[in-house]
Amino acid sequence: MLNKTADAYSFLWNKSVEPVEKWHFNAMQEVVKEPIIRGQMGIEIGSGCGYDTYIMAKANPGVHIVSIDLSDGIYETQKRVSSLANVSLVKCSALSVPMKDGIFDFAYSFGVLHHTSDPKAGLREIARMLKKNSPVFLYLYEDHSENPVKYVSIKMIRGLRLMTVRLPRGVLYFLACLMSPVVFVTFTLPARIMMKFKSTRRMAENMPFNFGRGPFSLRGDLYDRFGAPIEYRFSRDGVLEMLRDCGFSKERITRLRNTAGWVAWGYKV
Repeated sequence: MLNKTADAYSFLWNKSVEPVEKWHFNAMQEVVKEPIIRGQMGIEIGSGCGYDTYIMAKANPGVHIVSIDLSDGIYETQKRVSSLANVSLVKCSALSVPMKDGIFDFAYSFGVLHHTSDPKAGLREIARMLKKNSPVFLYLYEDHSENPVKYVSIKMIRGLRLMTVRLPRGVLYFLACLMSPVVFVTFTLPARIMMKFKSTRRMAENMPFNFGRGPFSLRGDLYDRFGAPIEYRFSRDGVLEMLRDCGFSKERITRLRNTAGWVAWGYKV
């Protein structure tokens, strides 16, 4: 399963484009309300194609960022950060990182642990590498148990995933490209309109795929949704419990603005 995950994301990250000025990190920092980047050295668990690595390292030249990824996306990251001296890259699993104990001042991971075979083991590995009282910042899929419409949708998607994860990667990506404009028109555009009115804003916030930026902007999300070999989802209480079980305290949780998924953080005890 580890190799299948690596293959799935190696394919996806090779479809990426040039560095952007805003990415997942910026959305996370908006809702966390305290500095994510701190100290002298931090670790990013799951670099993907390197957008967040690039953004974090470029804006914080005095902080060394160690960025890991299981997939060949690490080579895309290498291209993006080639002009930056404060980045080190490691190709490895989030469940087994070749780093010493207690050396990092913070850890950041966007959308990675829920695609591992054991998210709790991954979080324990992060705790191992953090200094005492240092924070971890996570983005994790939610199970939508608080939203009946999305909860039913996720159940339906889970059934489809039994077939889509078996498709050749190129075929799945092609289908994601075809479906992206359809999903954009069906969900994103109506959500944008409803966001403008107070009476329908809550409904818009609960709509799936309300975060699209353009007709083909959802192709990566659709590929990820239907192609990831492993996918865990968490309730609010489940995320907080996992943080406590893995040795974190002062845990907090919120959501990205207008986007599904948990943003959670806590401090190593």
